[in-house]
Formats: sequence, structure tokens, C-alpha cells
Amino acid sequence: MIYYLLLPVLLLLLVIVQITILDLFSLGWIGMEISLIVVIYAGFHLDALRGGILSLLLGFFLDCLTSAIFGLYMFLYVLIFYLSNIAGGKIYAGRPALIASFTALCTLLEGAVIVFFYRFVFGADILDAIPKIFVPQAVVLGCMSPLFFVLLKRFEVFLHAEDRRPARRI
Repeated sequence: MIYYLLLPVLLLLLVIVQITILDLFSLGWIGMEISLIVVIYAGFHLDALRGGILSLLLGFFLDCLTSAIFGLYMFLYVLIFYLSNIAGGKIYAGRPALIASFTALCTLLEGAVIVFFYRFVFGADILDAIPKIFVPQAVVLGCMSPLFFVLLKRFEVFLHAEDRRPARRI
């Protein structure tokens, strides 16, 4: 029960840390979207309901804080979650090279959809952002994702830890 109460708070903190602190380390050049790695991890390791809610909440928080098109990140994160969920059922998601390549592919997919939406909603041609921003971001997230998968696995075990000792008499 505490998991469901703590989840939105932790996801909001993740988005705030991602937007503020991680942008300082990258000097505003490329954004390190740890939330995307969390969504991919959820697609590989969580069921459809829990992971779908997690990705929807992450997308909502990102839309509220950063997006010019409301609903863009909610759509993207739910799409990437379900692609990860389908891929997680077909492949072995424990190999670091596979995790890194899938994360890089999902980052490039996210960048292509963002460029597509900006082109058709605002009429802005930001196609040159793909090699300048999204390809380096895909490389960085691909390299960082196996480490974050290990950390998220340990964090998931921490959240689901239970005390199995029998109740003591008072």
C-alpha cells in the first residue's frame, strides 16, 4: 500500500531532479532523461497496469513542467512503455548490450516523434536537432541505462521488502 502512495511523490522528485540538477551537469547541451530509462525498465519488469500508470504519471509530470505540447510526453512514455513491454516478453532483458541498444533506439524514437509533432503542430522545422541533440542523448542514455537498471532493480526490491517475522505478544 505504501508503494502506491509513495510512487507519485518519488516520480515527481525524479522529474524535478532530472530537470534541475542533471541539466547543470550536462550544461544544457543534452538532457539526461532518467525518466525514459525508468519507463523502459518498467516495460521490461512490471505488468501492464502498474507500468502503464507509472509511465503515464512520469509523462504527466514532464508535460506539466517542460512540454510546450501538453500530452506529448504522456503519449510518448506510454508508447515506449508498451513497446518495451512487448520487447521484454520476446527477448532476454538481462544483457547490458541489449539494454543499452534498446534504450538508445527508444531515445531516437522519442526524438523523431518530437520533431514530427513540432513540425505539424507549430510548423517549426527542427530536423537538424536530431544529429545535434538526440543522437548524443541516445548514446549517453544507452551507456547509462545498464547501470540504472541495476539500481532500479535494487530499489524495487527495497520497496517490496516485507517483514516475515511472526507478530510478538505484547
